[in-house]
Amino acid sequence: MPHLFKYKHISPTILELYWPPSIEESTLMEMMSMKTQIQGIWQQELLEVTMGYHCLSLRFKSTFQLQDILNELELLAEKSVHSDSSMNRKRWTIPVWYSGKDLDHVASYASMSTDEVISLHQSSHYLLYFYGFMPGFMYLGGLDQQLFVPRKKQPDPLIEKGAVAIGGKQTGIYPQNSPGGWHVIGKTPVPLFNVTSDPPIKPQPGDYITFKAVSAEHYQDIISLLKENNYQLDYEEI
Repeated sequence: MPHLFKYKHISPTILELYWPPSIEESTLMEMMSMKTQIQGIWQQELLEVTMGYHCLSLRFKSTFQLQDILNELELLAEKSVHSDSSMNRKRWTIPVWYSGKDLDHVASYASMSTDEVISLHQSSHYLLYFYGFMPGFMYLGGLDQQLFVPRKKQPDPLIEKGAVAIGGKQTGIYPQNSPGGWHVIGKTPVPLFNVTSDPPIKPQPGDYITFKAVSAEHYQDIISLLKENNYQLDYEEI
């Protein structure tokens, strides 16, 4: 199949498609184009289509004819490469109070001051690839390599909802209380996953995330505005 690294027929109802194992924006755009086309063609036959960094997993409601699906996917793969993306993409700005319990450790590991860590962390634009691990947990690309810090050997039993953390080559936000092995450098007051909202998550794969440092006072102000339903995340169209 052109442009796809390989496919794997996992079960009579599951087919997985793989791209070369690199974390690239061009790969994400191609995969998202493929996902949209797949959902359009097999809307009635599919239970779900899920994404990873370089994998699409197609779960069908019933067994399917593999060769028929592959023949159609060959045509879709060609279109996904040569078509221009018509996605409405956004860049979201997420406020962060950089006061995390592991901020000093990250600074020490990176041989820089905490102010330098904060400045570097909020200077990048992070591409949202997909959600996983738990509902609302973003997998982001774009962390400056100077901030790469190995995950903790002993995970914390509890990382609080809203924690902004670094783990390995990634940074992310814990959308709910959870055990975790990432290093907490700050916290956002803004809930990013809400089952009562439509959609429950506003940033979508293909969007960018930026972090903006706020003071403790501003952090509390945002919490007050949220309680009054008078706060919205800032974003711009890109």
